[in-house]
Amino acid sequence: MDLAGIVDDRIERKLNGYLRELEQKTTAQVAVLTIKTLEGEALADLSLKIAHDTWKLGRRGKDNGLLLLVALKERKFRFEVGYGLEGILPDSLVGSLGRDYLVPFFKKGDYSGGIEAAVLALAGKIAKDAGVSITGMPTARSSGQSGKPRGMFSSILSGLICLLLLFFFLKNPRAFLLFFLFFGKCNFLTARFAFFEYSILIRLLSHVQYGDIACAVLLP
Repeated sequence: MDLAGIVDDRIERKLNGYLRELEQKTTAQVAVLTIKTLEGEALADLSLKIAHDTWKLGRRGKDNGLLLLVALKERKFRFEVGYGLEGILPDSLVGSLGRDYLVPFFKKGDYSGGIEAAVLALAGKIAKDAGVSITGMPTARSSGQSGKPRGMFSSILSGLICLLLLFFFLKNPRAFLLFFLFFGKCNFLTARFAFFEYSILIRLLSHVQYGDIACAVLLP
């Protein structure tokens, strides 16, 4: 239910269709509610009340309901996950879905895109766990993805660059490490202690072996 008026009608119709089919095939009930403001009420309290008391999401005895609540004015959202879905959608996973899908889209003001992506990701997890597929439902795509596959030329070029870097490292590991430290945005050298650390690094490199250099490059 889009009380805040932020979801595109076309996207809302598609999501409703996917979620109806998801319920038919898995019995899980997923709902989205957008509101203009919390009016001073705590987000957690409101989402819990709507999911369990008002809408009573989830089948009796399964508690397999899920509510995505978005408060526009406060710029907040919350996933209320029933106990029956916590095995499929633990807090850590749900939190990452919010950060990966809702936050990037919402920052751009694209609430429809964020809600669509999050719901597709959630529905996809539930459907996969149940071993079913939802007709016509696409895979969720994050805000940073263009949706276009990388071209063959780009892949070949990336591979050649990696090979050249590997050759350069094997040929002259000390020079490679210095290049990496200065131009790879490595945290070994800071502006405050650059000269001091650089002099120590030169001394260390005069005694270090290839294996030690490799470890030094890989360590954060």
